[in-house]
Amino acid sequence: MDDFPKCSVCQQQFTLKGPAPYLLPCLHAVCETCVTCAAGGVISCCTCQREVNLADTTLQKDAVRQKEIFHLTVKHRQTDLLCTNDDGNQAVCWCQECEEFLCEYCQNLHNRFKATRRHVVETFTDTTLGSMYVESVCKLHNRYPLEYFDKSCNSLICAKCRLGGHADHDVADLNEAADTAKGRIEEHEKNVSAYRISHQAYLKNISKAMNDTKKTSSDLKKAIHHSFHSLRTKLDQREKELIIELENQTKRELLSLHTEQVTSEGESERCKLTSDYIKTVLRYASNSDYLTLDSAIQDKTKTHLASLPPHRLRTTASAFNTRGLDKLKSDISKFGCISTSYGSDQTDNGTQTDGSHLTDADSKHEHLEFLEVPNDPTTLPRFDAGSETYRRETGTMTLVTLRCPQLQLDAARANTDRCHVTTDGQLVNSPPATQHRHSGRLLEYRGTCASTSIPLPPSPSTVTPAPHTPQYWETHSRVGVVGGGWWLVLEVGVVEESQVDSEWYVCLQRRSWCVSVESCDTHRGSLCTSVCQQGEEGKCYRNTMSDTPGTQATLHYGVVLDVGRGRLAFIDLDREVVLAKVDVECREPLLPVFSVGPPDLYTVNMKVISGADITMTDTKKSVIYDALN
Repeated sequence: MDDFPKCSVCQQQFTLKGPAPYLLPCLHAVCETCVTCAAGGVISCCTCQREVNLADTTLQKDAVRQKEIFHLTVKHRQTDLLCTNDDGNQAVCWCQECEEFLCEYCQNLHNRFKATRRHVVETFTDTTLGSMYVESVCKLHNRYPLEYFDKSCNSLICAKCRLGGHADHDVADLNEAADTAKGRIEEHEKNVSAYRISHQAYLKNISKAMNDTKKTSSDLKKAIHHSFHSLRTKLDQREKELIIELENQTKRELLSLHTEQVTSEGESERCKLTSDYIKTVLRYASNSDYLTLDSAIQDKTKTHLASLPPHRLRTTASAFNTRGLDKLKSDISKFGCISTSYGSDQTDNGTQTDGSHLTDADSKHEHLEFLEVPNDPTTLPRFDAGSETYRRETGTMTLVTLRCPQLQLDAARANTDRCHVTTDGQLVNSPPATQHRHSGRLLEYRGTCASTSIPLPPSPSTVTPAPHTPQYWETHSRVGVVGGGWWLVLEVGVVEESQVDSEWYVCLQRRSWCVSVESCDTHRGSLCTSVCQQGEEGKCYRNTMSDTPGTQATLHYGVVLDVGRGRLAFIDLDREVVLAKVDVECREPLLPVFSVGPPDLYTVNMKVISGADITMTDTKKSVIYDALN
């Protein structure tokens, strides 16, 4: 059932016989009762919270909502429609000119009277939208139809009015004026609808961002738990090792002391026996015995005295060395951080900031990868999967930050004679169904570029060098062979801004660098991949895909750009190799560019993968790290 409109103040549904609706400046409706009873002459719209001062604003009846209420009542509440003549009968029709509901009896009388027989009467089953309260005749000059619109008075007039008091006014034909006004209103509706669609898309992005934020939070919690669990495990293991080491050392010390104890006890017992014998001698011996035993007792005494125990017992004292504990506590208290990379307002225009400012909070639509790699450049990094900051399990680490800016294909600049950018952001090698001759579109270059350029880094200071951060994006292209033959299939690269439209393809342009897929003369029957630098072709990687008609494949390439160091590299993500590393000296901002070949030979659908949409695997990080060194 269709909902009846409600008053924006008291929230009561409008009814046909209830208080009439009035139109507020915000286009919401308020009932006549709320208008009459407005406290202080001020109405506050509950829908949009806008306040309207009735002393400064004159409200008009909302004729459109009156018609809406009428038709909703006819459609859903016909039992509420009673004959206007108060006979209690159910109404069956409506007279536009009399503005009355009529039952069958009154309808027959209405059709028989001479004054009303020509009136337009509509049964409820034949009622059309917009038929209620139609001002068909002039109220000032009865029976004269309203045929004109006085722009000066903003009112409908008849032919007699036009010749009378409205003769000097700006008057237009009613139908023409209404069509013009309707066209303007339709245009307003399109603009508002488009505005609403943009908000709906923005809300979807907000919802996605909320889900991504929750997922990121959950993943980070797991990573934090894993990291500190590893720390606790390491601490527990170290504690056990120290306790075992202490126990072993204690056992060795106790064994040594026990040996000393047994030796000392034996010597003490022997001394006692000698002492007891000497006492016996002193008690019972004669003078001759003294002389006889003196030498033996002297020797025995010397033997005992030669093995006197030390005055102080020397023992090994174990100690728990906590040197560095304060530093360790400090390091643990500072260990880990929650870094924030600002993602897009997810429907951005591809803003790309200077790559030298890695953690700039104002940068839009980018994703940061923090890669810790070994200082030894000959060793490829091995990262833990599933954490935001990737760390090797062992070895000395160097932090490498990789920026993944959000790139958008510029649909307005695409050479629409050769290609177009679809609504979902893919570059297709065919003209669009509807040609739009945009003044800024590319005329020579058979492709398009990113919507924003990559600026040059700031000039380095004599004291502090200019910081730089590598940037990375990639393309996924679906390629199908139609007719085959020698020609370029696709290109992915960068070009200095002034050169972007100087030639058909990047490989022919000055101050340009790209990875190119084409059918070459050397390797017949195979599409090959090569890297072109300022018009010169490099090493050819054959067997990218077959050149046989009907063959289809998806090709993946990555671009690593460090404008601060002047390093550019191209990656074949399928082969998992760096195709080429190029040292470039940029003279002006660079534009990422993308081109496609002719549709009669190949079909190409190219999509740019950038920002948070990039899936960063261990192998990919290793290849990127190789590209940067």
